[in-house]
Amino acid sequence: MSEIKEYIVSDFDHPPKVMYLVKEILVSSDKINIISHTNSSTVATRAAESLVRFGYVTYENIQTKTEIKNDRRSIKLIITLKKTSNFDKLYKENEKERKEKQAEREKDEKKETKK
Repeated sequence: MSEIKEYIVSDFDHPPKVMYLVKEILVSSDKINIISHTNSSTVATRAAESLVRFGYVTYENIQTKTEIKNDRRSIKLIITLKKTSNFDKLYKENEKERKEKQAEREKDEKKETKK
């Protein structure tokens, strides 16, 4: 589990989606790099901060990287997160709650289609 996984944030992602996918990756890894470009840096930052605030992870490193390709500048934000000792407990509790809500929504949808 020592390999650092990566998640590249798309311009079309939103914080809850990034949080969910990062947690899914962290189930099998201890660390993750969330990588974003200029347009998606806000989403990456909000997702990382929420995960830290909820106790899933801690910040290990935050850095920017500038590369020049074909005379154009490409700036990346790289946020390295490390999961906490409470991660597994929090993840299981959250998954249980998420599945219950999903089952409830599906039940409500079935009632609506019968009408």
